[in-house]
Amino acid sequence: MNLASIPSPSTGVIELGPIPLRGYAFCIIIGVFVAVWFGNKRWIARGGKAGTVADIAVWAVPFGLVGGRLYHVITDYQLYFSEGENWVDAFKIWEGGL
Repeated sequence: MNLASIPSPSTGVIELGPIPLRGYAFCIIIGVFVAVWFGNKRWIARGGKAGTVADIAVWAVPFGLVGGRLYHVITDYQLYFSEGENWVDAFKIWEGGL
């Protein structure tokens, strides 16, 4: 037994009432908050107005998520646009693919 190993959790989902929070989503959320906090701190240090980074993040994060989903659909198009597949499934984000 390796004493320096960290065991994997039994599941990658934490249930917050009716909302499942997946491990990768939690990491993305934490990463966004840390990036906005750190970016705002650096922006202010360079003479920028406080809150500008958060204002940009309000638009950049959702567009980044939509872009990530579009990339997934384009690169794995056979999952959605092959014969026998339903193209409407491309909008079912709860089934995976960011």
